[in-house]
Amino acid sequence: MKDKVSTTERYHTFVLLMLAGGFMGSYSYYLKGGVFANAETANLLILSLNAASADWSGCARVLVPILTFLFGSFLSEVMIDRLKKAWPPLLITCEIILLSLLSLLPESTPQTIYHVSIALISSMQFNTFRQARGVALSTLFCTAHLRGFGAGLYHAMKDRDSDVLRRALYHIGLILTFVLGAFCCARASRLLGTRTLVLAVIPLVPVLIEILRTSGRCN
Repeated sequence: MKDKVSTTERYHTFVLLMLAGGFMGSYSYYLKGGVFANAETANLLILSLNAASADWSGCARVLVPILTFLFGSFLSEVMIDRLKKAWPPLLITCEIILLSLLSLLPESTPQTIYHVSIALISSMQFNTFRQARGVALSTLFCTAHLRGFGAGLYHAMKDRDSDVLRRALYHIGLILTFVLGAFCCARASRLLGTRTLVLAVIPLVPVLIEILRTSGRCN
């Protein structure tokens, strides 16, 4: 059964991507101007609050990642439709390269460049990796996972169904992974500063290797 599940739908793939997602979210907020480049619900709230205060520069700052995320969703659909199975490894490769390059930029680099880049790759990652073993999962956000765990836990207890419990635990595992990624970023930034972003590449490398291996492109 395990061999029949593609790498893009294996749970440990989501764990690694969620680790990177928490890392990128923490980085954009903690080190790049208090913007959640990969969490647009928060940015929409910030946009509304800034608009209510007539802080138009603040509105523009968060509107950029919001629109970029929207564009990334559209672009990833195009790539999925045209490239099929070749798209996931290409996406992860682009993520690794882009995050590495961003980590090398001088601290004087405009924050918008980071916001746009992180929002774009986050959006495409979120739209490309959607479920593991039939369970809808996210590689960026925790709200849906909180709902999924709570609802799943209730049904598992009600029906005494261990399979439902296992699926519910998928959600809590990804929440903890996201928190771990954010925590590691905040701690590492004290030593590495803006260079910290390169560490987000670490969980992406094994994902890329396994996708290539299982697709027959890597021995």
